[in-house]
Formats: sequence, C-alpha cells, structure tokens
Amino acid sequence: MTGAASAQNRRPPRLNHKKSRAGCQRCKARRVKCDEAKPACGGCNRHHVPCAQPKLALDQVLTPPTINDPVTSDDILDLPESRQRRLLELRLWHNYVTIVATPFHSPAPKSVLVEIWNNHMPYIAMRHDNLLYTIYAFSATNMLRNTPDDAELLTAQRVYLSLALREQRKAIIQFHIHAEEADSLCFTSIMMTMNAFGCLQERNRNPYKPPTDMLRLGIGACAIYDEALKSARKFPSSKIATFIENQPFFKAIPRMFDEEHREPFIGILGPKNAQGVYEDSELWDPDVKEAYECTLSYIGTMYTAVLDGETLHQICTRIAAFALYVPKKFVDMVEELRPRALVILAHFFSLATKGSAHWWVGQTPMREVQGLRRIVPQEWQRHLRWPLVMSGLEPV
Repeated sequence: MTGAASAQNRRPPRLNHKKSRAGCQRCKARRVKCDEAKPACGGCNRHHVPCAQPKLALDQVLTPPTINDPVTSDDILDLPESRQRRLLELRLWHNYVTIVATPFHSPAPKSVLVEIWNNHMPYIAMRHDNLLYTIYAFSATNMLRNTPDDAELLTAQRVYLSLALREQRKAIIQFHIHAEEADSLCFTSIMMTMNAFGCLQERNRNPYKPPTDMLRLGIGACAIYDEALKSARKFPSSKIATFIENQPFFKAIPRMFDEEHREPFIGILGPKNAQGVYEDSELWDPDVKEAYECTLSYIGTMYTAVLDGETLHQICTRIAAFALYVPKKFVDMVEELRPRALVILAHFFSLATKGSAHWWVGQTPMREVQGLRRIVPQEWQRHLRWPLVMSGLEPV
C-alpha cells in the first residue's frame, strides 16, 4: 500500500469520549464529552456554534423513584415546560381541589378550617411555589393509593417534594415579615409533615427500619413553622393565625409536656430511687431523660384525646403534629434502635390507629407497630402489650 493510500485509509484520531447523560445534541453527534454547561457548553463555545440542549419530558427526568428519596440535583429539578407537564399539574391540581383539599374531616362543612383548606391555601399557593409544589406532591401521594405503580405519579411525587423543599429554603432566606409569606411557610410545613406520613404507606418494611426520615422532616418544619407563626400573629389578615386559633390542640401547646400527661406510661421509664432519680442509668443523662419524658407527655395528650372522644379531625391534627414537636434527641435514639425509644414510638403509632379512617393515615400506624414488634428486644416485649392491644393486634 502506497503512502498516499495509507494516509487516505487511516482513521482520524479518536477523541476521548465518556458518556454524558445530559450533554448537548451537538457533542453527542460528535461523540465527545460535553461539560453540560448552560446555556451553552464549553465545546460549542470553543467552536462558535449554536449549542442545542436536549428537551426532556417529565417522564425522562427520573426513573420511577422510591419513597423518601427526593431528588437533589438542581439540573434535574429544573423541569422543562411541556404539554405533558401542564397536563400532569392540572391533573394533580384537580385532584387536590376536589378530593384532598380537606385533609381532616370537619364536623362543620362551612367551618373556618374548611374555608382555609379549600379556598385560602390554593389562593396562596398560586403566588408561592413552596406551597404550590407541596400541594402537587401531596396530591400525588393521595392518587398513588389507588395506582401505586403509576410511574408518572411516583416521579411527580418525588420531583415536586424536592422542588417544594428547595422553594421552602428560598422562601426562608428571602422572608420579609409579611402575612402571606408567613402563611405560605407555615402551611407548607404542615402539609409536608402530612405528606411524609402519607408516604409511609408505600414504604418497604422488610427488613424493618423505623421511619426516622419522616420524623426528621418534621423537626425541620417545626423550626420554620414557629418563626413564621411569630410574624404571622402580627397581621389580622393572617390565615395561619386564624387556623391556629380555631384548633383546641394548638391552644394547649404551652402545657403539652407537663408531667401529668405521661403518668399513664411512666412504667416505660422504670422506678425511681428515694432521691427521685430513675434507677436505669440510661436516664441519668439529662438530655436523654428530657427527650423521653417530653415524648411520653405528648403521647399522653393523645391518649387523653382518645379517651375524651375527640373528633377524627382533632385526632388527626395530633398525629400530624407529632413530627413537629417530638424532640430531636428522641429521633436520634430511635435511629440508634434504643429499646425504650422503639417502645415509646410503638405507643405513638398505636394511638395513631385511631385516625386510620383518613386516607393519609390509613393502615400505616398498625403496620409500624407490627414492624417495631419485630425489632424490639425480647426483654422489652412486655412493654409492647399495651400498644398491641390499642392497635387491635392482640385481644384485650
């Protein structure tokens, strides 16, 4: 073969190429690595040519996700505008206003609370994306009860929750003391905790792990909620202030952690010595002791509410608020699988079964009690007798 023929047949040097999932169309055609810069990648800038970014449909953004695994990439969260996205959001909005908008059953159809959920919250959401995206996520959670394998809804639930978390962070940073901003922050926090509880229905419990993600989300939401509520109270037009004033549960918060409320469950903490100190050395740590006592006091208020025959609406309020008010230290101890913490959590879920008539509560509490029963050590099993009976898992 002559030198000229050899030069003609020689392949051009192969450019180093690594697959790029979100690279521009020109780089993909050239089979070169795209740096995925926006609005134009480095390669197209270098060659002074237009950069054709791919247009992704919503169902291409994510593979069907798992519950409690929100998206974190800002690139993925910037969903492209498309007919598919508009129709999906309309579907989620329609489901919210027709089915989900009253997440608690209220005895008074024309009550102030129903007016807030049905009218004021959607109105606020149209101007505040943190609440809007939370509504979309909560609506998707509701629809997944009937179609748990719907890939589009699974993706929507995950994406819109992540968008809501991102917008909530932005709203906190940009917060200027204004009634509607405070309302959006508070309502978003409340609905996020309810959505987190609703998502527990779909989670895998084999092997069983306590739902600490749900509890931690509530802790963060509580800090936001408290700050925004302080500002909201300064404005007569505040809807969250009206929401709080019309619910007995919130009025009782100052005395929620009083010692008297935990009396029915004091056996879980064990006996005290003559000096009034718990005999179990675990409780000698003041932070541990306080976390257990506060959580048991909260659970005690739930038990009193059940005995007093509170309405389903009021019981569900207490279920949703648990994640807002449970001490962070208690959640840490649940994550460490401390037996006493697991037993106390089982007591909460056993009382939460009294709200099972509502869709976002459902059979979750009973399943969580069953799961906790499997991991509580044998020497602590006797403390599960009460929650098992309360849940209907054992006869009286």
